[in-house]
Amino acid sequence: MTKIVVYELNEVPWRVIDRYLASRNSTHLGKLLETAAQLTTRTTDSGELHPWSTWPTMHRGVNNDAHGIRFINQDLTAAKAYPPLWQLLAESGTTVGICGCLQSFPPLAHPNMRFHIPDTFAPAPDTLPHRHQVFQKLNLKLTGENKAVATGISIKDMTEGLGLFRTGVTLKSGIRLAKHLVREKINKLNKSLRATMQAHVAFDVFMDALKTTQPQYAAFFSNHVAGTMHRYWKYAFPEDFDYQLQSNSEFDQFHSQSVFKAMDIFDEQLGTLRAFAEKQGYDVVVCSSMGQEAVHRGVYLPELKLDNERLLAERMGFVGSFEMKLAMQPDINFIFANYDELARFKSELGRLKDADGNQVLKARYEEQGLSLNLMSCRSQAAYENRTLLLDGKPVALEALGFSVFKRDQGTGYHQPEGSLIWQQHRQLGQPIQDRSVVDSRQYAPTILRAFGAAIPTYMMESIALQAPAATQAPTSQAA
Repeated sequence: MTKIVVYELNEVPWRVIDRYLASRNSTHLGKLLETAAQLTTRTTDSGELHPWSTWPTMHRGVNNDAHGIRFINQDLTAAKAYPPLWQLLAESGTTVGICGCLQSFPPLAHPNMRFHIPDTFAPAPDTLPHRHQVFQKLNLKLTGENKAVATGISIKDMTEGLGLFRTGVTLKSGIRLAKHLVREKINKLNKSLRATMQAHVAFDVFMDALKTTQPQYAAFFSNHVAGTMHRYWKYAFPEDFDYQLQSNSEFDQFHSQSVFKAMDIFDEQLGTLRAFAEKQGYDVVVCSSMGQEAVHRGVYLPELKLDNERLLAERMGFVGSFEMKLAMQPDINFIFANYDELARFKSELGRLKDADGNQVLKARYEEQGLSLNLMSCRSQAAYENRTLLLDGKPVALEALGFSVFKRDQGTGYHQPEGSLIWQQHRQLGQPIQDRSVVDSRQYAPTILRAFGAAIPTYMMESIALQAPAATQAPTSQAA
């Protein structure tokens, strides 16, 4: 019986993997690579690349020009023609469990879904089974409070209820978090890594569900390495910026290891996953739907963040019905009651500007159904005078529901090539290890093929994981 467990390691390219392995003497990842297929995924998504589009492309076998998924919590009606692979697997008779996979809300109510915990931007804490809601409520609470400028999990959050431990969170993770908070008191630089602690909690929940139900296909998503790469790529790869790490700079020396500390968390979890997979007969897959590379952003400007959409609507005189959903800063996502209200709100966005004349909120993508995705601007003027202009008149930021903040300027950003590592429990031949490029749309049909499930006609061919058998030359005979 085929069984596959997947670690969706968001946005990690081979360059990061290789630099990490060169910095460590012995790793679970290095051992996995000895016998695993090694390929490079490349997304064909159009427009600005984002994980909430590139992962659906992996899961659905078509890119965003077909599935139409371009922002978090958008209306997914148009994507129903291309179901995600977990739905196709469940409907084909394969038992399934997923945790954190992007754009996976709502949970799929199907007899073959052993567990389904949607992503941390889900519009509601619904999970299957119900007992995981305790964990999901914490996930959504943190995302909502921080508007995706995450600060991670505190001891108070961890101990709000013992239900967290009943859903799989281990005492080891609680102790690990407590130690991290102590390290923050000793050195404030450690606070920048607090968000990575959430990966421990999420993985605990996933492993508990995996061990308890043992579905044939299981997938876990983590963004903790991607988050550190966005912020600290420059210090992991200073050569990309012609930058020399300063030996007398505590900041430089600390963050030269931030990306690799995040990889250490993944590597430890991979070790746990490999031990389980070996015992229970699972293939192990590690994949990224795209990667990151250095980005040169120029002068950093403070960022505007919408904290209270009701205050904004009140000051603008908007009386329509709408709701703000979770999104990743600087994105803002609204759901409206009808299209007329959406169009009216969108048409009035030009009334709100900063003192330099920049429009504060702009539509980032075409609306999908009744969902509208906006992007807030960066503004030095708003940071300095704490006001915005509504119809040309200054109004305090707070009175409009906004705040303004600074954070570490990002030095890593999205690029189309990721990684695919696939270790088969039963090797059928020599795995391909040349890291050749495959279209990320080929991932879904490859998973479906492994389980003998029907592959929809709109999908591409599956990926070859083994090299063709070598043709043996005939032995020459002496005359």
